[in-house]
Amino acid sequence: MKQPDTLTFPERKALRITAVSLALLGGFGLFLGYANPFYQVPPLVLLFPACLATISRIMPSRKSCFYAAWLCATVGNSACLYWVSVPMHDFGMVPWLLTVPAVLALGGYLGLYGALFSVLYRSFCERLPFFAALSLACPLWITLDLAKEHLFTGFPWISLATAFIAWPEWAQAASIVGSSVLSGIFALAAVAVAEAKPVRLSLVLFPTLVSRKQHRVCIGLAAVVMLAVYACSYIPPLPEGRTVTVGLVQGNIDQNRKWSPEYQMGTLSRYLTLSEWLVNPALGRLPEPVDFLLWPETAMPFYLETNATLTAKLVTFSKEFSVPLIFGAPGKSDKPDGTGFYNRMWMLAPAAAEQSYDKQHLVPFGEYVPLGISLPFLEYILQGLDFIPGISHSPLKTGDLAIGGLICYEAIFSDLVRQRVADGANILVNISNDAWFGATSAPVQHLHLTAMRAIEQGRYIARATNTGISAIITPRGETVLRGSLFKPEALAGAMRLTTGLTVYHRIGPFLHWACVVLSLAATVWSIRLSRRNTCKSQQPHRN
Repeated sequence: MKQPDTLTFPERKALRITAVSLALLGGFGLFLGYANPFYQVPPLVLLFPACLATISRIMPSRKSCFYAAWLCATVGNSACLYWVSVPMHDFGMVPWLLTVPAVLALGGYLGLYGALFSVLYRSFCERLPFFAALSLACPLWITLDLAKEHLFTGFPWISLATAFIAWPEWAQAASIVGSSVLSGIFALAAVAVAEAKPVRLSLVLFPTLVSRKQHRVCIGLAAVVMLAVYACSYIPPLPEGRTVTVGLVQGNIDQNRKWSPEYQMGTLSRYLTLSEWLVNPALGRLPEPVDFLLWPETAMPFYLETNATLTAKLVTFSKEFSVPLIFGAPGKSDKPDGTGFYNRMWMLAPAAAEQSYDKQHLVPFGEYVPLGISLPFLEYILQGLDFIPGISHSPLKTGDLAIGGLICYEAIFSDLVRQRVADGANILVNISNDAWFGATSAPVQHLHLTAMRAIEQGRYIARATNTGISAIITPRGETVLRGSLFKPEALAGAMRLTTGLTVYHRIGPFLHWACVVLSLAATVWSIRLSRRNTCKSQQPHRN
């Protein structure tokens, strides 16, 4: 490969055009492979790691590699997360034009992980044997995915594996290795193909990167990896227990009116009316009784502790129809000074004391303001509520049901969902309010992320949202019951109780740590090799 300072002007121009083309190809591959407003084609998501690997191989310097890869990852992540602008405009009163920097800032932050992958993979290729460097693409991708999930409160929204939820048979390996490791496996296959067919500039600036033997091995490796992933679709599910019927109620309450005191009674009446269609035998709606009703996040826009009148109506309804109610409503903390509020999931059961779960992983700038940052539009979005994280994560119990609670985007964090199952949950519920994002791709992306958690833990998940998409998801990530968007609905479907544990639940943390240690060790090894080679080159030659 030519050195940067030896490139001619036409060569530099051709290189820039190639880098930008690869960045756009990888970015829009990620967008079209992930759930989007047009048409989703999951395999296109593999263009993203393939382009990042190709960029790392053709750029003449690490600096140019970093910027080209960052552009690629920023384009892809920003395009997938375009819907971040909707709540800022619709509820924060920010002009559309001014929402663009926020979307690009979030996309640019997530793009750093893609840029790091490209630069580190380049270092491995320069300093390590070919197949060692290629193999390290997998743990390196996994390590960066895990960093994205845990650093700065975490935001693991965009992942390669989740794109394949649209084709569930390609996502079943997550029950063994989890979403992050499966993403690394997909990345390995894509990088292998990229290495087998490197991009050639028209001016032939760069020599052939792989030999004929390496070419064949790369293609064979990619084929074996993809076949192994698909073979996991034949893995039998965990043994299942009895069938339970859950009623999902989607109120479709206008977010701008939701917290107005004059609409509290109307909101409660709508949910009780829709629920009665599912539980009142006189209406003859269902052949089987409902085991519990699930309402969305903050479905009840009042404090149960202080609003005795509306709370009494909820208790009366639960007792009259002998059905447990699980729903979201804000909760007050036990602090002596009366400060602090929780985003709470309540359960009112006819013959048991009330139980609750408080959301642990809050949305920054949506449910609390980090570091006391004050921005005018945040007052509209927070609507007077500044939540604090909960502590307890025990399941809600009624009879033989042990219900693991997940509020809103808690369902995107694999470790948190694993904890619910470790605590004994034999069924999972996710209550959310995606009304903030309008008719965008966000509700579908959120549904797919939740489905990935079902595969990882081998549990059914019931999902109730304010405006959609309410659903029942099987342990294979298949949506067997799916509601509409922006429509009041009362749905009912069957789920099965499960007490077994998936392979991923048992070995997931060990896999993650092994990938992190391997990536760090490879990075240190490549640095030491680089220094050793530098020292050798600087030693005087003896005659």
